[in-house]
Amino acid sequence: MNKPTSFKLPQYIIDELSHLMRILRNEKEKYERASLTIQDRQLKQNIGILAQENNQYVCELTSQLKSMGVYECIDNENANDADPEKADITFEDEQPSSGIRILQLCKESEKKMISAYREVLNEPYLVEGLRTLIRRQLNGIMYAFLQLKLLQDTRYAAR
Repeated sequence: MNKPTSFKLPQYIIDELSHLMRILRNEKEKYERASLTIQDRQLKQNIGILAQENNQYVCELTSQLKSMGVYECIDNENANDADPEKADITFEDEQPSSGIRILQLCKESEKKMISAYREVLNEPYLVEGLRTLIRRQLNGIMYAFLQLKLLQDTRYAAR
């Protein structure tokens, strides 16, 4: 007979998941703002895919955490909206170099997100179902950024 368990995620793991979700939300907003300024259809589409994936990953994490009875990171999502990083990214009326600037923003974003995912994955007490979800999300993020890099390489190799 299976007995119900009262396993609770340690607070430091919940804090790291909250940090990861905050990064995903902030980067999604940056991608959405960036995509409004891009004229190149393919680049705009790829940036839009990144924003959509980030939103999907936050929703997946939220659902997984709710099913585990964790509501702290979900309840705090609106309290963390006053992030200082949001204010420092502005996209002026675009110049030809803006695509390069946006691609640089994406490279910085990639480093930040991969680092956050790896911090969570390095936790020894992470529940296996959650670990699997986070590993799959990390692979998805890395694949999306690879597509963006390939697009960049084909664009600048043709010039």
